[in-house]
Formats: sequence, C-alpha cells, structure tokens
Amino acid sequence: MRKFSILLILLLSINFANAIATIIDPEHPLVVIDFDKTKWFNVMDKKCEGVNLEPKYRDAYCKVSIISDQDLHNKGYYLCIDYNVEPINSKVGYLCPFCGMDLSLFNKLEFYIKGDKEAGFNSILKVKICTWNQEIFYIITNIETRWKKYSISLDEFTGNLENFNWEGVEKLLFTFENVSANVPKGRIYIDDIKFLPKKDVSISIEDFKLLKYTKPRNRLIGFPKSIVKKINLNQGDKKLLLQIAKDTWLYFANIYDRNTFLIMDHIKVGKGLKDSHIGDYTNITNVGLHILCILAAYDFGFINEKEAVALLRRMLKTLKKLKKWKGLFYNWYLTKNAKISCEYISTVDNGWMAAGLICLRNSFNGKLKKEVDEILNKMDFSKLYDPSNGQMRLGYHTDKKVPTKYHYGLIATEPRVASLIAIGKGDVPKEHWFKVYRTLPVEWDWQRQKPKGKWRTYFGVKVFEGYYTYAGEKIVPSWGGSMFEFLMPTIVINEKKWAPNSFGLNNERIVKLHIAYAKERGYKFWGFSPCSTPDNMWGGYHEFGITVLGAKGYEPEGIVTPHAIILALSSYKPKVVMKNLRELIKEYPEIYGEYGLYDSVDIENDIVTHKYLGLDQGMILVTLDNYLNNGVMQKRFEKDPIFQNVKELLLKEKFFE
Repeated sequence: MRKFSILLILLLSINFANAIATIIDPEHPLVVIDFDKTKWFNVMDKKCEGVNLEPKYRDAYCKVSIISDQDLHNKGYYLCIDYNVEPINSKVGYLCPFCGMDLSLFNKLEFYIKGDKEAGFNSILKVKICTWNQEIFYIITNIETRWKKYSISLDEFTGNLENFNWEGVEKLLFTFENVSANVPKGRIYIDDIKFLPKKDVSISIEDFKLLKYTKPRNRLIGFPKSIVKKINLNQGDKKLLLQIAKDTWLYFANIYDRNTFLIMDHIKVGKGLKDSHIGDYTNITNVGLHILCILAAYDFGFINEKEAVALLRRMLKTLKKLKKWKGLFYNWYLTKNAKISCEYISTVDNGWMAAGLICLRNSFNGKLKKEVDEILNKMDFSKLYDPSNGQMRLGYHTDKKVPTKYHYGLIATEPRVASLIAIGKGDVPKEHWFKVYRTLPVEWDWQRQKPKGKWRTYFGVKVFEGYYTYAGEKIVPSWGGSMFEFLMPTIVINEKKWAPNSFGLNNERIVKLHIAYAKERGYKFWGFSPCSTPDNMWGGYHEFGITVLGAKGYEPEGIVTPHAIILALSSYKPKVVMKNLRELIKEYPEIYGEYGLYDSVDIENDIVTHKYLGLDQGMILVTLDNYLNNGVMQKRFEKDPIFQNVKELLLKEKFFE
C-alpha cells in the first residue's frame, strides 16, 4: 500500500511533504464535512442540503442551517436540522452527495449528534449509505439533549453488506421517518462527520480526491470538453435531426469502459473535473440499447460495416462473460470489472437486452447470428412467468431465491416488448398477452378512473377492453402516464402498422393529450417522462408524466425531457413535434451539448440538467434512426421469427370498438 501511495504522489506531482501532512490514518480520518471552513460543501466539493424524499407530501420539509459552535468544541460551527414528517408516510433528510466515492478503504462512520430540548426528537433517524441502486442503514431511536459521539462500524449497518459496492458510494443520508402522528416535528444538531480508515491505509487526501475524479474518466474513450454546443436551428428538419443523431452517437462511441466495453449509466458535464460526474455502472437495458445504437450508427453512415461488426463482436464477447441466471442477465453490473452489483433479475430489462440481440442477428447478412443465437436461446423467460395469474413478475431475487411479489399488470407500458419476446420464443403461453390488464379491474377503486369498456374474446381468452377518458378522448392508460411507458416499444415495433386499432391509435392519442395537458397547465412545452432532474431534486432521477393518463399517475412537475419529444416523432404529427423541439432549444440553448440534447429542463424554474443518461440517449438515437431511415430498426426486429410468432396478437385487437 505504501508503494501505491508513493507512486500516486509521483504521478500526480503532489508535493511529498504536503502529502505526508494530509495522510489518511486513524489519527487523521477523512473529514466528510465539519461545517467550519467547508460550510455547505463536503470533502468531495459537493453541496450538502436538506431534501424532501417524498415530494408528493408537500408540507414535509427538512430545513438546515449552520450555527456557531458554543458547547462542543467552542469553535467553528455545527449543523442544525429542523424537520417535519407529516403525514406519517412522508420522509425527509439531510443529503451529503458523494457521486461515486470509493469507501473501500474505510471501516467506521463517526459523527456528533444531539436533540433539541424544546423541539425534542420524536421520529426514527436512519443513517443511510447509498449507491445508485443499493442501500444500507443504521437506526438511531434515542437522541439525547447533550452531544454524543457515534462511532459506527460499517459492519453494523443493516442490508446486503456482502454485495454492497463500497467503491461506488453515491450519498450519505440522514433520514427522518415519523412514528408518532401526534408529534411529527423536531430538531437535531450534527457535527464533524468523518470516515475512519482501516489500519493499513496510507494514502493522502489529495490523492484520494484526485483518484475519485480521474479514475473512471481514464477508462473512457472520450468526454465532452465543454458544456454547451451551438446548433443551427435554421436548417431543415431532416438536417437538424441528423445533426442531433450524429452528436448523440458520441455518447455510445465514447462513454464506455475500455476494458469491459460496458456503457456507463450516465455522465454529468460540468465546468471542470470537480463539477463533472460519471455514473460508473450500467443497467442491462443500457447494454441492449448500446447494441441498437451501434446498428443505428451504421445505418447513418457514422461508422462502416467493418467498424460496426468489430464493435459488436467485442460486445458479444463481454455478454458471454457476464454472470447470468437461467441465461438471463442481472440488472446492474459494475463497468470496471463487469461484476454484478445486486442479485436481481429484471423482466423488463432482459426484454430490452433480448430486443437488442434480435435486431443484431438480423443485421449484416447473419454474420453474427451464431454468436447471438447462443446467448438469446439461453434466456429463459419462463422463470419470470407466474401461471397463477398469467402475468410476468417484475423479477427474481437470486440471493433470496424468491420472485418479486408484484407483476407487470398493465399492457400500455414498456414491458409489453418483454412479453411479446417471451411468447415469441415459446417460453410462455400465448394467452399471457391477454392476461395482462388493458385497464385495472373495475372493482379496484383506488385507480384514477373507473374504467369503461367491453369484454371480448381473442384466441379463446376473455379480456376486458377497458379505457379511461380525458379531454373527450378514450385511452388505455399506463401506470404513470409518462411518454416512454407508451412509446418506448416503438423503437423496435411499428405499432402504427402492426397494431393500428390498438397501440398505434392509443399512442397517437397519448401524444395529443400530453400536448393538451401542457396547454391546460400553462406550460410552453410538452414532453413528460422519467428523467434526470435539476440540482439532484428527488435524488437525481424521478418519474414524471400526465397524472390523468395513468392508473396511478405521475405529476409532470414542470420537467420536460427531450427523449419524450423525440419518441413522439413516430406516433404523432412530425411538424407539431419539431415545432416543440425547436422552440425548446431556442428558449434553452444550454440544453444542447457536444453529445446532443441533455436529459431535462425545469421549465418552471428555467434550470437545465446537464446530464446524459444512456437509457434516454439510446431512445433518442434509435427513434431518429427509424424516423430518418425508413423504420430500419423496426424492420430488423419484425423480420425475426420471434416477432412473426406474435404479430397476430397485435393485428387482431381493437381497443375502442
């Protein structure tokens, strides 16, 4: 370890004497934030703040302030937290973002805490350490009115410690949850949050911080050099969309690990290393979309056939090595070593992985067919099927050896592609398609509307063809009313052609109603779908949609995302879609960067999120490929025997007759 430290010092040109003075060891722990010199910013130069973790409960809050320290060390400052967790289901907290910090060198979390003698402490305080998709916690239930030092071994945290990714910690959270309906408010104080290193650690704080900022980037092919790129809005629609496609491809051409070839989940583009961030992990949907985007780049002529085949062979080599269960891919992998980060198998995500493989084996005159078949044929979707109700489960927990309790129960959502693939492969019976609800059962009175409709029989299976109504239109709802739930399947299936009286018609109405809803709310722009959010609101990613178009319904919250607008090109009037897109870019020039359109803009507060998400960039590029290249990706998918086995399911159904 000592050699490692010296080597780092030499490589990074850090003064040796200065490095020795700032060595991380048990006597000099890593101070995350002490509220003195750093005030609101932690050791990773990220702003810490109070957050509402359940925004639907608008009265809940976590207000933070910094108070002069008079009774702890008689110097400096400490944090004061006033919280309100009313109603009971609300949840607030103090967020300390790390954005991928490596905590594998540490074994204890230490901090001082006390409660206010007047406001008292009447809630559960959970101290949470979180990665992008994992969470461990430690519960504190009795906070005294005098300062108490907590020194918590990381082994004492509750959760899946064995598989926790200590090298990719995204945030530290102090969360408050109400357990007393009578006294939901309180105040506590916190100071000197630290992580204590293991005994054999010998690395300077400067080296530690520089490693965090540079290590993932060194494994990438490239990275945007600036935040904003000017795009010519005076050119015609096709030229404008081609330019967007070309820039969007740069994400997939650059933001993957050199060694594992796994695409990064997301990047944030800032003014420098400290303001930038790399989501150094991936979801298997991202990988499936990466396949489609390489094919799209070939269709556009950004790369030639030789280059495309070389990239895809490398992709297949990686896929063969990834750990799987029953031939199915795990949901999350670490990009640096291709290891799984949680033992969960997702139905919908494996559906998109399979969709990418299906399109691939129908490309380049079958050059890669044999390799693709080997992977695709082993994917056994029957393990995710529940014969008791005929629906697909959300997934399977391989560590606990149990399937999820819940199912994909609504047809007008993006998992319908996984359902069609599972049926087309012969893994699940054909009747599964009609066991998925068009609307939730009428007797489920908690849904947004009581559906109307008729019972019909298809292929011997009775199905209630229900619908909601909004603004005089009948629609089959999704879960949240978001654009990608309805329209993401169109990146591989031409639903206008194959389902003209069901999904094709429904998709068109959904876009029309998104536009009407935006106008009703006074929004200048439309396009509401789950996306990254400005200033890490709601934890950095949140679900947005049109409430009245969903069985549950998401709120739009004034957040518009370009991928939702682009998806609408294949389902609605292109001129209307392009007008919305052009005006959005004109109003918010910062929404366009070197790698194309950023993920979202808060049109109520005029804040652009300078993030690129692999998922959303993939939907943009493949949609543009279909729109500008005569449905080429859809034709690849529809040519396959898997789709040929299920196309009659789409052709026959009529939603609104």
